Amino acid sequence: RRGNELSINQFVIDATGGHLPDFSIINPGGPYHVDSEHNGDSMTAGDNWVGQIAHDVMTSPEWASTAMFITYDDCGCFYDHVPPGVNPDFTVQGPRSPLVIVSPYARPGYTDTRHTTFAGILAYVEQTFGLAPLSPNDADAYRFNKAFNYSQSPLKPARMVTRPLPASAKKIHRTAADLKDPT
Repeated sequence: RRGNELSINQFVIDATGGHLPDFSIINPGGPYHVDSEHNGDSMTAGDNWVGQIAHDVMTSPEWASTAMFITYDDCGCFYDHVPPGVNPDFTVQGPRSPLVIVSPYARPGYTDTRHTTFAGILAYVEQTFGLAPLSPNDADAYRFNKAFNYSQSPLKPARMVTRPLPASAKKIHRTAADLKDPT
């Protein structure tokens, strides 16, 4: 697995050069997760980071064949008043997490209210690449069928906005260099 891990800088180079792999998972901030939007981190810095990655992909030669699923982990950092459900394999799901789909074939302005889990992303990938399900969870997961319209004219990239960090965020936002050398 480690041999397939690349830096975010390499991802950007690959995207802008039109050489992305068929499937990528991107985690914020490298080993220090400085743009992760976890409690105590700057939401603005995290939003800016996500926006920059989305911009790099949307303005790349890869845009015409891309679907980005932007979501957050289910760490339980926030309270959710809806009890978690149960997966087909009888494991308990985590708290609800937001998910945004960015693609030239995403239905514009559409909110998909169909229940799914992270297994839905896996199910979408399996369906897209003709792969067999790995478990009962992805076999039964919603594959985002209603979120896409592959017969529509491809959407143009959305304009991304980078916001300056407010003073309160500057106090809590640290870069990877700060964390390596806190002096």
